[in-house]
Amino acid sequence: MKTKTQNKEKSEGIIKVLKYLKSLFISLIVTFASIIIFAFVIKWTSLPDSVISPVNLVIKGVSVFLGALVLTKGSSHGLLNGLVFALVYTLFAFTIFSALAGEFSLSLGLVLDLAFTAVVGMIAGIIGVNLKKR
Repeated sequence: MKTKTQNKEKSEGIIKVLKYLKSLFISLIVTFASIIIFAFVIKWTSLPDSVISPVNLVIKGVSVFLGALVLTKGSSHGLLNGLVFALVYTLFAFTIFSALAGEFSLSLGLVLDLAFTAVVGMIAGIIGVNLKKR
């Protein structure tokens, strides 16, 4: 027989997982929308190829920042939750975009993305825990 404490812990765990999934979904939607908009901008303008990498980095940063902010807003352990969220987002996005490209290649770029998004996620987590819930 389960106690009330066990039931409460289980429901809190489910709520945390749902909050992570919600934040991940928001981040991925922002990422996809931004990439589509950027693709149209590239198609209609004569931007050099050298802008693609910095813009992709900005898109990842904004996406992770928003997701980590949503995840940690009004909660606790913002630094840790922001870091974990950033790592999960990066690995998830890497898997999705590699599958779409039909090529999985582990490289220094993935390590740099993990480091960059980890820093962004931790910063967003710190900011998020200091925002008040409505």
